[in-house]
Amino acid sequence: MERFPHKIAAAVFVTAVMPLSGTTLPKLLKEIVSVIGGLGDSTFYYANGKENPATSFKFGTQFAREFLSQNSPSWDLTLWESPEKKCPIWQEPLLYTAKNYGSVRRIFVVSKVDKVIVEAFQRKMIAENPPQMVYEIEGSDHTVFFSMPLQLAEVLMKIANTSVKVKQSAADGF
Repeated sequence: MERFPHKIAAAVFVTAVMPLSGTTLPKLLKEIVSVIGGLGDSTFYYANGKENPATSFKFGTQFAREFLSQNSPSWDLTLWESPEKKCPIWQEPLLYTAKNYGSVRRIFVVSKVDKVIVEAFQRKMIAENPPQMVYEIEGSDHTVFFSMPLQLAEVLMKIANTSVKVKQSAADGF
């Protein structure tokens, strides 16, 4: 969104970090981790040596079961146990500007029982950086695509249909 705002019709934040213009992602992630009290049995990897910041991490199985996918089918939890499921850690703090990032239409999907980005934190981001639309999915955990896939697909179809209409209207000069 910051680098190519003109190429994005709409950004959909599904129970995700939605930075406020003028902030950085690492700052928000530290705030989330402090709210939940840590990442439990997750593992951090240091490609540049332990004296330097971690370069990637892998959510621990227990953390995934308790915080990420507590309402998801058990067979989906096996994906968290995959050794390839490492997440890179963005090293450079990208500053989100109102001119670029702030110009992209934003939609937020609230997960009501997310234990990682808890609903109160989701609502805080929405209040501080109001998106154009907000949807809620009852009973969904952090991994909405596992816990409530049909409801998420329905919301994404609504968003896609709305985004197409908005883009066509803009192209028509309305």
